[in-house]
Amino acid sequence: MSSYLGIGVSYGDLYLFHIIMFSAFVVTIFQIKEKNYKLNVKVLSRSYVYPLIIMLSWYIFSLIWTPSLEMGLKYIFYIICGIVITICVISYSKNIFYLSRLFITMSFFVFFQIFISILESFSNFRMPTSSYSPYAIFLGKEPINFSQFDNIFLYSNIRPPTGLHWNTNDLAVSMIIVLPFFLCNRNVFIKFFGILSITSIIIMTASRAAFLALILTYTFYLFFIKKKIGTLTLILTISFGIFWTMFQLRESENPRINELANSVDALRLYLSGDIDIGGSLEWRRELIENGLEAFYNTYGLGLGAGGSAANQEIIGPVAGRFTSMHNFWIELLVEGGIIIGLLIFVWISSMTQKLFLIMKNTSSSNLKYYSESLFLSLTAFIPAAIASSSTIYFFPMWIMYGFIISVIILDENLILDQ
Repeated sequence: MSSYLGIGVSYGDLYLFHIIMFSAFVVTIFQIKEKNYKLNVKVLSRSYVYPLIIMLSWYIFSLIWTPSLEMGLKYIFYIICGIVITICVISYSKNIFYLSRLFITMSFFVFFQIFISILESFSNFRMPTSSYSPYAIFLGKEPINFSQFDNIFLYSNIRPPTGLHWNTNDLAVSMIIVLPFFLCNRNVFIKFFGILSITSIIIMTASRAAFLALILTYTFYLFFIKKKIGTLTLILTISFGIFWTMFQLRESENPRINELANSVDALRLYLSGDIDIGGSLEWRRELIENGLEAFYNTYGLGLGAGGSAANQEIIGPVAGRFTSMHNFWIELLVEGGIIIGLLIFVWISSMTQKLFLIMKNTSSSNLKYYSESLFLSLTAFIPAAIASSSTIYFFPMWIMYGFIISVIILDENLILDQ
């Protein structure tokens, strides 16, 4: 559970999760010693787990040529943390009862984050670990210097929510991941609560990629999951209300609201190259172009672990402060090369297809609910992940992978039992 809290319970770069992970590692060492150093690695041989082991092995091997050994080791540490989270979820979810118990426990943390995010959206309250909190400095963090962003907050004192995360984009992506579990829930109150609260939070974060992922989630839900007239009418009404509100706010003097309201136009401008000077799309594209140019120079081998940020530091930070790729999928290609790019593409495509088949064919109502929700979460996460600077250290993503693989394994076991 500490993995979901992430930076929400931390001091500097030290999270509660790190302390628990290290403690568990020490305990495991003693347990292995008591068992005559026999280690059960069965979970690592699972069909949807070993691609992660291949990924980790490749990045370790890439330390030979990575531009920065320090950044490379840090990147590998991020991956190890993520894989540990995924494996812990899989190991615990040994049957549907334990998977459901884990899901219920996680739900309490999700509701807590939603509560905090709504509070931050409509009041002056801020989590101490938020980049917008003046108290972040007392927790070993450097809060945002608003004097650098006068153009963003010139007309408004609005500070977007961050929830249990450091920045707004990570919060928006985490909300995209959990939204399908509300949409697919049979409880009408929970469904309404999820739709209204999460849509509001994502709008307040003003994350373009997350907003477009939100629309994708609703669209896929309508076409692949729910086809009842009442639900269709509800979702279409809410969608119409969102688009109407966006249209009304296109000329808003608040740049953040204006930016979100023009999300579709922003995507068109991005693809056409007509980018507003000083806009985030401009420097995101510059980061990607620099990364891809370095990738081409490696002839498809990739820059290695942490290579994209190291390469950008050599060139010089974009807009004076950005070195992260700000596009996770391009980051995987630039650093991991063709090998990792294809591996992750096939891995995610295979899991998406498997979840779709499970939700259509399973005889278990629990697995049906989880597979429907996770199918939407994974498909929406693909575009939403672009919002974050990087998701390699984004714990909700690794938790989601753990749940997905657990559902696939449990479905396979159910078929064998039949």
